Amino acid sequence: MRGYDEKTIGEVKNKNDIVSVISSYMQLEQRGSNFWGRCPFHQEKTPSFCVNGAEQFYYCFGCHKSGDVISFVMEIEGLDFADAVKFLAQKAGIKLPERSENDENIRRAKEKKEKLYAILKDTALFYVNNLKSEGAEKFLDYLGKRGVDAKTVRKFGLGASLDFNALPAYLKRKGYTEEETTEAGVTGVKNGRCYDALGGRLIIPVINQMNQVVAFCGRILEDKGFAKYVNTRETAVFSKGNTLFNINNLKKLKNEVGIKNVVMVEGHMDVISLVAAGFENVVASMGTALTKDQARLLKRYTDTVLISYDGDFAGQKASLRGLEILKDEGLNVKVVTLPDGMDPDDVVKKQGKDAYAALLTAAKPLIDFKLDVLKKTYDIEDVEGKRVFVREAVKVVRESPSAAEQEDLLKEIRKMTGITYESLKRELDSSEKGAAPPKTEMRPAEAKEKNLQAERYVLSSLLFSKKYAEGFDLDKLRFENPVHAAVAEYILECRKESKQPRPNVLYDIVDESGKEELSALLALELGEKRDFDEARYFKDCVNTLLRRAAEKEIDSLTKLCDAEEDVAKRKELTRRLMEKIADLNRL
Repeated sequence: MRGYDEKTIGEVKNKNDIVSVISSYMQLEQRGSNFWGRCPFHQEKTPSFCVNGAEQFYYCFGCHKSGDVISFVMEIEGLDFADAVKFLAQKAGIKLPERSENDENIRRAKEKKEKLYAILKDTALFYVNNLKSEGAEKFLDYLGKRGVDAKTVRKFGLGASLDFNALPAYLKRKGYTEEETTEAGVTGVKNGRCYDALGGRLIIPVINQMNQVVAFCGRILEDKGFAKYVNTRETAVFSKGNTLFNINNLKKLKNEVGIKNVVMVEGHMDVISLVAAGFENVVASMGTALTKDQARLLKRYTDTVLISYDGDFAGQKASLRGLEILKDEGLNVKVVTLPDGMDPDDVVKKQGKDAYAALLTAAKPLIDFKLDVLKKTYDIEDVEGKRVFVREAVKVVRESPSAAEQEDLLKEIRKMTGITYESLKRELDSSEKGAAPPKTEMRPAEAKEKNLQAERYVLSSLLFSKKYAEGFDLDKLRFENPVHAAVAEYILECRKESKQPRPNVLYDIVDESGKEELSALLALELGEKRDFDEARYFKDCVNTLLRRAAEKEIDSLTKLCDAEEDVAKRKELTRRLMEKIADLNRL
């Protein structure tokens, strides 16, 4: 599934104590049986990052990130699962199996990727050396005008292609075939002649989070009717949709000093110019609409993304879908408003570094940006335009889960339109579906949350072998949450095999979509000392779940009874119904 069998993964975990591994990245202080520190995944002054050494998992009470030692390395190093296992195996001196590479197809695919990486690395070195040679003056002049100094040139590994012929000849001397270099994307073939795919351009290497060159972007200096920027084509090691430019330097920055947020700009040169000006936490997409893969990659490094696209309204409006993708992946998205017609580099050069920093500080939350887009889209001076604007703006306000934020946004709409707050509030309220349930009854959302908490507490008590939960018959409960159902199944399997449940094993059982709920469950064990009767609360939680099951069965029996026409069968259903109601009353 992830390249290694469970035995190998278990050995890697056993030989990499989570407290020791995390301590190599940050300072931990022992308090009781757990270890605490300032979370490396978000900015905080008070330690809220807790490591449970006994059960080998961590949880942050601030940003709610959680996992085992493999998850931590994936997050802190920006690695995928297989590479994190490899990283930890090397750290512990474990020789890994060949990951099923007896399979000829897998072996060939691995060799092919290694060859492509070698070609790309050699190509990058060739371009870097070109920038130091005679004939590269125009490229150096261009970089100087953009404010890119020698340090930044080295940081990004910038280079130059002086013509269309030198690179193919160089790679041929290195022993690569034309077919291989073309497959790597660095050369093309036309009329039987192999040529440099980025001939005559300033070269910007694209480097992944593992510090491997995966592609190149070429910037033409003279306007000759060609595209200003060209990326090498997608290959077995490069896909635009899951790559972010400058992610390698961002990873290094995070590990060295931490990252509060990430600024996302449109182009490679925007990134380079901003880094040269002192803004290091900058990335760019690869000239395509933002994707889920890019959003997930970003989330490894930050929770907050500042979108700083060019000050062109049409372009910003078109980017809304991409911003929604970032939001859907749990990122806090803010939009930087630039002066019309200016890009980030223009602001830094014409108004200064401090002016751009002020724009970043003033970045608007995504929901406010949406209102700005609507205001520019509809003419609110026109009666019909104002009505449409209000209708659409209220839809945006409804997206906010916060009543306070909704009130603030309605006041902003009032300022824009002159419509009273009361009218806007009625518009918002009238569009809500369904009436509020009677106050005397528990709202469905409250009941759902109570049941969720009960499932968590029961399972946490069993996982961590609490004395008051000894001998509890887990089979008599049903867990509606799929993560909880998986946890219950794991506990039952452990009981059959007469072994102790290990909470950190659950990170290998629960898939990515369930990690957040698993974290919430495990976090119950890491909180402060409980000031209530845990045994009594455990019993109450069990009864809550039993009542839920009984109520569902009563509802089902009632429907069957109402629909049954056979007198004898109806009498039997009624008997069962009365028994179940009696059971519920006893609970």
